[in-house]
This record gives sequence, C-alpha cells and structure tokens, in this order.
Amino acid sequence: MNRQHRMIVAWAFCAGLCGTIIAGGKFVQGRLIAGGGVGGAGMVGLPYMFQDANAGVWRVYQGGWFQQNSNMPLYSQGAMLTVDGQAPNMNANMAKFDARTGEVIFENLSTGACTVTRHVMLDKAGPYIRYIDVFKNTGNAAKTFQVMIQSNCNYGLNGGQGVPDPRKKDQNLGWVGETGANQAIVEMYGGKGAKIVPQVSWVQGNNQIQATLSLNLAPGKELALMHLHTTAPTQDAGARFMTDFKEAPLLKSIPLALRKLIINFRAAQDFIGDLEVLRGDALDVVELRGGDSFKGTLKETAYELQTFYGDISLPPDKVIGLINIGQFRPRQLLVTSDGQIIGGRLKKQTVELEMSSGQLTQIPLTQVSRIGYRKRSGEPEEWTFDKPIVLLRTGERIGVQMPQEPIDVVTRYGKLSLKPEQVASVQLQNDDNTVHQIELTDGSRFAGLLTADSFAMKLDVGGTPQDVKIPTSAMVRLQLTPKVKDADDSTPVIKLSNDDQMIGALAGQLKLATAFDTIQINAPELRSLTHSADRGAQDVQVGLWDGTIFSGQVEEPDLSCELECGVTLKVPVALVQEYSQPQPRPSTATIDRIKAIVQNDLTNEDYHVRERARAQLIAMGTPVVTVLKDLRQNQSPEAQKSIDLILGELDKGTKPAHPATGAATAPNDN
Repeated sequence: MNRQHRMIVAWAFCAGLCGTIIAGGKFVQGRLIAGGGVGGAGMVGLPYMFQDANAGVWRVYQGGWFQQNSNMPLYSQGAMLTVDGQAPNMNANMAKFDARTGEVIFENLSTGACTVTRHVMLDKAGPYIRYIDVFKNTGNAAKTFQVMIQSNCNYGLNGGQGVPDPRKKDQNLGWVGETGANQAIVEMYGGKGAKIVPQVSWVQGNNQIQATLSLNLAPGKELALMHLHTTAPTQDAGARFMTDFKEAPLLKSIPLALRKLIINFRAAQDFIGDLEVLRGDALDVVELRGGDSFKGTLKETAYELQTFYGDISLPPDKVIGLINIGQFRPRQLLVTSDGQIIGGRLKKQTVELEMSSGQLTQIPLTQVSRIGYRKRSGEPEEWTFDKPIVLLRTGERIGVQMPQEPIDVVTRYGKLSLKPEQVASVQLQNDDNTVHQIELTDGSRFAGLLTADSFAMKLDVGGTPQDVKIPTSAMVRLQLTPKVKDADDSTPVIKLSNDDQMIGALAGQLKLATAFDTIQINAPELRSLTHSADRGAQDVQVGLWDGTIFSGQVEEPDLSCELECGVTLKVPVALVQEYSQPQPRPSTATIDRIKAIVQNDLTNEDYHVRERARAQLIAMGTPVVTVLKDLRQNQSPEAQKSIDLILGELDKGTKPAHPATGAATAPNDN
C-alpha cells in the first residue's frame, strides 16, 4: 500500500469514527461540526484535524496537545501542558468549536486547585498553531503554580538557540532548534517588550523542549499565556519568523476579554481598565454611544481640560485617543502618545471633524463614546514610562517632572527627609497594608507614611510644563525612577522581620555583651549578624571578616545603617532578622599589612616577589577587595594591573551560578 493510499484510508477511518460519535454532524470550512446528538451544537470529536495551506495536517488530541502529520513531520507531541506536574484532566473525547474564531476550545480542564481552558487555532497562512492557555485559581488562597509546556519532536535535536527580544536585553522571544531531519522546530513564548516570558530548556541529542513559568494567582483570578508552534527550513529562518512576526494583527483577532488576560505579549497596552483605546488606520475615528462611527480628520487645535488638580491644555499632536466615562455628566479620559491618561471635563463640549467628503461637522461630546487618532509616524510602539509618573485613584496616569522639594516620610526608623532622586516609588494604596510602601533607588524598601497633604508638581506633556497640585489622598502610586538598582553578590543587605529590607552596610561601633566579656566591634568588620526569633530582643550572633563567630547581647537598641543611595537611618536590633556583608573591611592592623604588601611588594622589580604578593593577597580572601579598590587609584599602572587581576580572581571565586527562572503575577486591578 503506497503512502497516498494509506492517507486516504486514515482519513476515511477518522471520518467514520467521528461519524459514529456525532449525530447530524456537518462540515464547515473543512471542519466537522456537531449539529446535535451526543456532542450538541458547536462540539467536535477528537482528535480534531486542522489542515494548513501546504496540505499539512495538525491533529489536536485530548487535553489540547497536538501532533503534526505531513511529509517528514517534526512534531510528535506539541504543547503538552502540566500544572504542578499534573496534566489537565479531561474525560470527554469532545471539545468546543467556535466557528467565528476558528478555535477549538478545551474548557475547564482540572489540574488540582487550578483549572485551565485551552484555545487552539491554526493560522493556515503561517502556518503556525496558536495556543492561549487560561489559568484560574479555584482555591481559597493565593498560590504559585508551576507551569510547564513541553514539545517532543520525531528527531533528535542537533542544536538550538534562544531568539533575543530586540526590545529587552537578556530576554528571549522563544527558541528555535535544528532537528535530525535538517529542519527546525520553532517555539515562540513571548512578544516583543513583554514583561514576562517562560524560560526554555533543552538538551542536545534529546528530542524534548520544555518551557517553564511560575504563575502567582490570587483566589478566583485568571491569567493567560499565548504560545505559537511551527517549523522552518533552517534555524535562521525560524529566528526570522519570530523577529519579523507582526503581533498587532494576531492580538486584534483575539476577543477582548481573552486578550486582556494575556501576560506574555503586550496586549494590555491598548486598555485603560476594561476600556480599549480606539485608534484609526488611515483616518481619525469618532465612535458614538449608539454604535455609529464617523471617519475623517479631527480639527481640534487644543484640548482644554478642567481637572481637580488644575486646568490643563493638551496639544492635539500629543493626544492619540479620548474615552468618555459616565452616563449623565460624562468625564473625559485623554490618552497621550507616551501613555499618559489625563482625566477631567473638556471646556469645549463638541468635537470638530472634517469628513472625507470635506464637510465639517460638530459632534456633541455627550454623544461620543470614544475618539481615536490615526497612527502617526514616529509614534512609539510601546509606552516605556521612563520618567516620573503619578497614578491616581481615578485611573489617571500623569507624567511629571522630578519634584524639587524633599519627600518627608514617617517610618519605624524615624522621620526621614528623602531627596526625590533617592526615591524609586511610593505605593500609597495596598491591599495588604494601610501604610505606604517606599522603595528607594538602591532597592531598599520599607513601610511609612507621607506627611505632605499634597504635592506641587509640573505636568510633563510636551511644551511648557504646567503647574498642578495633586492631593496625596488621590494618589495610588508615585514613581520617580523606573529602574531600581539590582543587588549583586557584593551588596550588603539587612533583612527585617517586618519584611522591610535595607540595601546598605552597618556603620559605627556596637558593643556585644558575651558570657565572659563585653566586646567592641567595628561595624564595617562584620560579615554577618543574625537574630533568631527564639532569642531575646537584643540577642544576636555575629560573624567577623576573619571567620570569627560568637553570640551575645547588643547593648545599643538601634544599629546605624548607611544605605547605598545615601540615606542614613537607625534600625532597631529587635527587628533585624539577618545582615549580610559579602565584603567586610578587615581590621586596622590587617589594612596596614595590605597597604604594606601593595606598596613594597606588588611594585617590586623582582617578578617572584610580585607573584608572592599577589598570592598573599588572594589568600586573604574577599575582605581585601574594598581595601584594594581604595588603594588602586594611587598606584602605578603596573600595580593597578596586578590589583585588577587579584580582584578578578576573588570575584570569580565568590560568584555563584544563578539559574534563570520565570515568574508571573496576576496584575493589580488598580
């Protein structure tokens, strides 16, 4: 029996099998749809078969995984899903078919405390198979679910590579690998600029590709992951598929409610809460409340807006859309090209539109639902929010200039007067806390209360900055610096029992009363300080730079801490859970010894003396790092080179390997 004959028999068998399951079924666009009987309207039997433009067949089986059937098929099992190691439980051999979207939908698959709904569709022109997996926490408590998506190929993997995201360093769009069939498997797990993407792993010579992600879900909350699977003639062609992929048309084809749940593609930028920002294509658009829409060219010269924090004028070239909120006295939300959302009431109660016929018409604002400008050249593809912004309880997102006055905060560590440049953000509304959460630019975070009733700021929307006064009670979040410094292996950290964290080193001196004596310690010489919950409030164990470890009671109630961003504060000993200083300073006597070795031996003309000096300094370990860095700038070029080699050796020996992991959290409704 030849191959063509075998294909005909297989198709006949599948058609006959489906016919025995589904009564009254019919074919719609080449798909068998149930018209009644066992399955009911809109149900299809499994395996379901998609056919692409190249006459290739993609079969979708129970639980939503697929298999490729074509000449030399690469996928034997694709998009197999597990949650916490458990595959979705599905008893029926039927799935729902949506004739409008062309999706096969596997609804409410059970995986313990998480249910999964899988939306599967084949893009024939691609051709690629697209998945949207919706995860819902059905438990009564927040939970982190470990999600894995695995594909198996019919041939071993000869090689593979991640495809870098052109908009985000150190993040991949997905993975492409060459198989033993000299063709490539293509697995796309994220869009350009996405905040969250799964991590892909594979082993050369094996035939498995695994994508993993941690999903943090509150009770009743939902998140969705979208992923694409296809093949390519070569690895380079597969990489081009991802980098050239047009996400906008795909996202636009996905129903609104489903699109909003997707976290690994930038689908949410087009939304303000539950409302989608309207955009025109070749023309501007005015959508009316009744559903009618007018296209043409908006002729507004300025948008004069009255807000509770001041009167604002926005130039039209900075506005991309308008949304009317409210039924009886509508309030307008203006969306700017850099992602700001500014709400209030427009002084002018009509919108002037020049229709394509040339006729001018004035449309009352009370009749308008949304307004959208056409896409402009040079408009950013994504909003970066790389300047100070204020998020308000009314849903607005306002760009401001960096404040000039200090930000005063009352904290457990005393009243602090912070320079705006030291503050990364202040979260004023939090489900878990009634106080404000302050994060500094060095990564320190602690609870406190802003003392000011309002903030005088300058609105930054292009042109002349406009003065506004924003009440503190109206703020949800104040973000002054978008990027917080990442702590590395050399960063000193104080972890506190109230979940606060200080990025900085202990300073000054502390006295420790031990069972036999009172020992005075220079704080910079501390490598560690720990406080166990079963000990007294002042009882700690300390580790010194030279490896000495002992316990005792701190006589002072507070420890002085110098944060890396320049803030100095007092931390109660009773709150300290753990202090770690990877690079403590040696004692004064040891520092003098290091200086002598550098000055006398590291610059010696005798090569053997220099080598012996380098070996001595390396043997002292990480405590010499800070001293050598201080001494380096005053040394000769030859000595500086030797110091750099020593620092490199010490750094190599202290850096642990950090495995890459992915994590996602359900977005805050605010």
